Amino acid sequence: MNNTYEIREAVSDDAEKMIIYLNQVGGESDNLLHGENGFTVPIEGVKRKLAMSHDSENSIVLIALENEQIIARAELDGYYPARIHHRAKFSISVRKDYWNQGIGTEMIKSIFEQAKKMNIRIIELEVISDNIRGIHLYHKMGFVDIGIYKEYFYVNGMYKDAVVMQKSL
Repeated sequence: MNNTYEIREAVSDDAEKMIIYLNQVGGESDNLLHGENGFTVPIEGVKRKLAMSHDSENSIVLIALENEQIIARAELDGYYPARIHHRAKFSISVRKDYWNQGIGTEMIKSIFEQAKKMNIRIIELEVISDNIRGIHLYHKMGFVDIGIYKEYFYVNGMYKDAVVMQKSL
């Protein structure tokens, strides 16, 4: 693994790079919530989201950067209500030309560290049921399957189930 990248919290100044990144990775697999150039949130919306995440006590967006370009993104989106404030939704993506280099693993480790600082006890995610690589990574990192969302994704004219997973910290 080449360690020429850095992992840090995304800030609102990263919004333009984030949009470019999300539109690129959307076209690299069918495992994300949007396809190529399908991320259409305006830059002001992305800036607002990143600022809100930064100011939140139970949410964070991390990015991995190499040569000033985003190569991976991971997000913990904490719940606001008091009784579920200890829970957060997790999502991650890595640019295809950086797959199999350990970046996803490092990003998840960083997310776990941040989650512990924020007193998050449960991290949950949904992963498309045929994303074998993603499922393998999540299991390796200690996530366990807790259920199936039927017809969660609609990709290329087909409905696909999602595996629901969680990790207890």
